[in-house]
Amino acid sequence: MEAHPDKVAVAVFVAAAMPAAGCPMSHLLSQIMEETATDAATDSVPAVIGAAETFLLGPERLSRRLYQRSPAEDLALATALVRPARWFLGDAAMTESVLTADRYGAVRRACVVTEEDATWAAESQRRMASRCPGVEVAAVEGADHMPMLSTPHQLAAVLMEIADKYI
Repeated sequence: MEAHPDKVAVAVFVAAAMPAAGCPMSHLLSQIMEETATDAATDSVPAVIGAAETFLLGPERLSRRLYQRSPAEDLALATALVRPARWFLGDAAMTESVLTADRYGAVRRACVVTEEDATWAAESQRRMASRCPGVEVAAVEGADHMPMLSTPHQLAAVLMEIADKYI
């Protein structure tokens, strides 16, 4: 979006971090970490692969925080296919203000709030969107962190409304 804002009709963020123009991603992640409930009984595992800090989401965290309203077969597949993920903490995109108001900020954006997200509270998602001027906010009732699995028809309807408005 920063490189080619003229090629994006609308950027839609679904259960995703949406940084504000002029702020490094690390600032948004710090806010998310402050607002997100920690899970004392988490079975996620931090690790180091090469020089990269990674984490692996455990089956309990997947079922309680990400897929709690999704079909059991989708949770089973996610549990079987889970892989270590990087934090990207040292990357320039995380530490520098690489998203400018003139380019990234010029792209129309929509934030789809997942109302039953146990990973990231709906109020926190709305607060994030409020830090970005002009962002349209829509909600998917009953959606967990994986709305494409927990509420696919409702998500599709919201995405169609956004597409109809901007395309």
